[in-house]
Amino acid sequence: MIDSLIYGVIASSFVIGITRSVLLLYKRYPRLGFGLIYGSLGVKMFALGAFTLLAKPYIENIVIYASIILSAIIYSNVYVLLKLHRK
Repeated sequence: MIDSLIYGVIASSFVIGITRSVLLLYKRYPRLGFGLIYGSLGVKMFALGAFTLLAKPYIENIVIYASIILSAIIYSNVYVLLKLHRK
């Protein structure tokens, strides 16, 4: 169970890191706007899929892993919406 929690936190940090780096790129190139956001969604899904396939043999409790990833995705979406709404 602890392994699932650790792998979930690592995967969540990928998602949050990609989100924050995309917002930094958006500040630098605001014309790219939604293309950056949708492109980052593809990168996030690819990174999560690859990480999950690599870590699948080590994940004991898939529900804990999936719930942590889901909460990170919800957090990153709300974070992006709030950052873009303020501008």
